[in-house]
Amino acid sequence: MISRLAGLALLLLVLAACGGADQQPRASAPATTSTPEATGDLASCAGMVGDEGRGCYSAELAKIVDDAKDPLAAVEGITAAAYADQSGFLLANCHGIMHTVAREYALRTHLTLAKLMDNLPATNDPGCSAGYAHGLVTAVAPEIEKAGPKVANQLCAEAETRYQRYSCTHGFGHAFMRLNSDQIQPSLQMCRQLGSGAAPDCSQGVYHDYWFSVNGIDATKRPENPVTEPRELCGAQPAEFVRPCWYRAFVETQQGRRVGAPEDFEDLCGGLEGLQRQACVTGASVIGPPDPRNQLTLCSGLSSATDVVACIRGTKVQNLLQYPDDMKVDLIKDCRQFKGSLAATCYRWLGKTLGVVSDGKLLDYGCPKLPKGAPRKACAAGVKSMDGPLVTFS
Repeated sequence: MISRLAGLALLLLVLAACGGADQQPRASAPATTSTPEATGDLASCAGMVGDEGRGCYSAELAKIVDDAKDPLAAVEGITAAAYADQSGFLLANCHGIMHTVAREYALRTHLTLAKLMDNLPATNDPGCSAGYAHGLVTAVAPEIEKAGPKVANQLCAEAETRYQRYSCTHGFGHAFMRLNSDQIQPSLQMCRQLGSGAAPDCSQGVYHDYWFSVNGIDATKRPENPVTEPRELCGAQPAEFVRPCWYRAFVETQQGRRVGAPEDFEDLCGGLEGLQRQACVTGASVIGPPDPRNQLTLCSGLSSATDVVACIRGTKVQNLLQYPDDMKVDLIKDCRQFKGSLAATCYRWLGKTLGVVSDGKLLDYGCPKLPKGAPRKACAAGVKSMDGPLVTFS
């Protein structure tokens, strides 16, 4: 069972991907494809939290990457060290810290757009490695602007897995924010130039970087009059970017809060209607139970079918990236708790997102294990749709 094997670890993966709370329990290290380069001695940062901890780890991790003969092997080693950290602080903050480490490393070594893909980590890890990738992309932002959207899309298409292609597109959102002094609207316009297939996922990086700027992370420029309330921020966004805006909102503004009951959704989303309500419920689901199976159970308790669908969209399947395939199958099997069209929606959505984290392999090892008929068909249709924009994903 996921809760037995992963219980404490699952929370860390989503927090690491989104810049979560300071202290968390220990998680298991993900599998690596090679022996990681030694990460050096991080003992000097042990026990530090908050700004002190982030500052210490930023300096030490930068030294590790700078001194490494193979920076990508060093990043693997850093990932292993983050998972081994007893306090959980490094893992929970590694994504954001590695943004800075990679961006500054790329600027010092004069990384070019032509060499970008050769320097991106070949891993689906959403924490340290994804943060490192986004930092590299941010550093070459001026070249990306000069090259134009066609070249940008071509670069992401060269990534080895669907998850890495998503992460690459997300990274462009960060890059566009730096080109526009952390202003949302001109950055979204640059995302639009990537085309409708990439713009929503690019906007995830825009909103992620916006919260960096509000919180003073990664050398961002704080807005003169920052909007810090999700309702105000997301209520002012173009319709096609409302869901990405809300998806990031509560992770960044409700740190430490956990949505655990139907009434919690109403506390956060009461009074909203239509798309804003749906997107808010998805965002609230993201800070629900760390075990995605428990998330689905929570969603099943909502009274409105529209709310149930929106809640399912927030299922954190990326928490299963480093876990056995049978856990992914167990998760999608839990769609049986829904009835009729809601079950079909669940099978299709989880087919899509689990297809992303398995790079399409769910179609072979997972969908055939579902009941014949509608469940298998919906799962397969979801996997086959994974190359389209994900919109709500991290």
